[in-house]
Amino acid sequence: MAIEGVNTVTVGVPYAFTCSAKCTPACTFSWRNGNRTSTGAELTLQLKARSPLEILVCVAVNPDTRKSATVSKTLGVTVGPSNIMINGPSMLTLGVENDFTCTADCYPSCTYLWKWMWEGQVLGSSSGATLSIIPPETVNYETLLCEAMDSVSHLFISTSLQRYVARLLGIYIVSPSGQWSVTVGQTFLFTCFVECTPSCTYMWTFEGKTYENDQVHVPVFHKGEKPMIKEQQEITVTQDHRTEPLTCQAKNTVSGATISVTQILTIDNPYSVRPATQGVPMAGQTYSLQCIGSQNPASITWLQNSLPLPVSDRLVLSQDNTLLTFSPLMESDTGTYQCVINVDIGDVKSLGYRMQVNFGPSKVQIVEVNKGAVGKELTALTGSITALQCVADCYPGCSISWFYNGKMLSRNASISFTPVTPPNQAVLRCVAYDPLTMKNSSAETTVIVPFGPFKVEIIEAQQGPVGKELTALAGTITALQCVADCYPACSISWFYNGKMLSRNASISFTPVTPPNQAILRCVAYDPLTMKNSSAETTVIVPFGPSKVQIVEVNKGAVGKELTALAGSITALQCVADCYPACSISWFYNGKMLSRNASISFTPVTPPNQAVLRCVAYDPLTMKNSSAETTVIVPYGPVDVTISGSPSIEVGVKASFTCSATCSPACTYTWTVYGSPVKGSSIDITVSRYVATESISCQAQNSLSGKTATVNDTLTVSEPHWCGC
Repeated sequence: MAIEGVNTVTVGVPYAFTCSAKCTPACTFSWRNGNRTSTGAELTLQLKARSPLEILVCVAVNPDTRKSATVSKTLGVTVGPSNIMINGPSMLTLGVENDFTCTADCYPSCTYLWKWMWEGQVLGSSSGATLSIIPPETVNYETLLCEAMDSVSHLFISTSLQRYVARLLGIYIVSPSGQWSVTVGQTFLFTCFVECTPSCTYMWTFEGKTYENDQVHVPVFHKGEKPMIKEQQEITVTQDHRTEPLTCQAKNTVSGATISVTQILTIDNPYSVRPATQGVPMAGQTYSLQCIGSQNPASITWLQNSLPLPVSDRLVLSQDNTLLTFSPLMESDTGTYQCVINVDIGDVKSLGYRMQVNFGPSKVQIVEVNKGAVGKELTALTGSITALQCVADCYPGCSISWFYNGKMLSRNASISFTPVTPPNQAVLRCVAYDPLTMKNSSAETTVIVPFGPFKVEIIEAQQGPVGKELTALAGTITALQCVADCYPACSISWFYNGKMLSRNASISFTPVTPPNQAILRCVAYDPLTMKNSSAETTVIVPFGPSKVQIVEVNKGAVGKELTALAGSITALQCVADCYPACSISWFYNGKMLSRNASISFTPVTPPNQAVLRCVAYDPLTMKNSSAETTVIVPYGPVDVTISGSPSIEVGVKASFTCSATCSPACTYTWTVYGSPVKGSSIDITVSRYVATESISCQAQNSLSGKTATVNDTLTVSEPHWCGC
């Protein structure tokens, strides 16, 4: 069993397929492809859209046995070719590659074959989607043929187009008269010829203007409406003739290629402006210009630098307008002058006359190179070099002289200036002199040659320079100045205890406490030399004396009394709150003892009690304060005695007193009846009769601890009874 037919189908093209099988009796056949079914041994297939694969299935059935057999065939599917198209330029251009592209709808792909022909003759062929051709100079057009073939089905389609070859050859200009000389004020006809396919546009250029079309009437007036300063400067009064290029440019309307030709024309201008005054034009004097050439006087107007020249009291025209008089000339009159004559074709401008007015000097300036004009002052450091120029409005030119501090410095316009010191301030003047006008003018600046700061000092008003130390009482105001050798004056800054205080050279200074000792510094800064220097003093802010005390070394403050044994040595100090330190004086018992703050004190006796005083004195505040103590020098006990009756009666109270020489006062202890009794006095009563009674008294120094004892024996008597 088999299916007969092609293996590849193309969308849109009908194809026939036959199904065969060995079958008795003859089989019946049915077809299936996708969701489509049909019957019969033959199948006609025409696809409407592309699918990846197309599968045909044929089923054969024996009508008697009802047995069946199946066979399938897988078809490849292609599309196209269709919609073939050639894209490329609308004209062929000689000498360059002209690119064309052929496109068609194909699946899976197309191959392309090109042929190009002229009048049925094949000029060449190539393959590929793109064609690049350079047309021969011998052809006027080419026919391009593109054939697109499907790479699988080998079906093909073709298209063609015809392109003309754009030409641009042999340009030249023709003058009907055969002459290349033209006259201002007349019109001349020139023709531009060129070989051009299919057509060209033309552009003429003459005297800065453009004209279009292949023929042009060129009115010859002047060099151009827009003034060109450089050419105006080159024109002289004797220049009666000049040349001017006439250019024709042709542009192919299809290829865009251009070709041009230039012909030099000789132009004769019969009109000109010339001086009517002898000599050079000089500012401040009268000067005249004349319009030369055959003309109608009423039609003449004047231009300066191509602009209408207004008539004024200073600019006067003659009656026939041919003579222009400046009375007087000014610097602003410099320029190119033309007279304009009205002729049949319009206004014609004469050759220009460049008039340069001699003037000056004016606007003299001193200029620092690369910086600009120098002002009223110029700062120049000692030994420095400053590049200066003296500039002035002068024509044709001024001579320059430089003077510094009244003396000639140079005769050159440019100088390398180095100041000479002293002085540190002097006038630098440049003088410009015009030998034609015999006038001069000058510019000057004051040269400042800075120096310093040196010799910076702090000065107290009415007292002079401040030394290393400055005494300032708290709350007081001290007028100070910071002076320095500076030129020009330095800026001054004051600092107290490291902090900014003021930026004035003079200050009214009041110390801030604490601290009672700080650095006062004035700094002088020269912004021109960018240097600084300073002066300083230590400010002493005195105070005291206060809190004066007498202190025993290693023990502390002494109280109201100080005990000192005779011959002993006591290390004492007099301390006080003072700044700076006070002077100390010691007085003992009213007499000067020492002028040292620390003393080794030994009491002088007698007396055994005296005042010790220390006095603190501040010579800055002129104040004093003191501290004192009473020095006690212990003495005794000596001369211990018991006062009272030498005898006592039994039963009768008797009083006794114990005394001694003692400093300070002693304490007393009695021994009576074998028992101690405290006190300087004692009362005794004998209760029984004995012949004698012994008593004793011990005196003890309360400071030294020394003792002395005295004993006494009392006589005891019977009491005297009275019976009356």
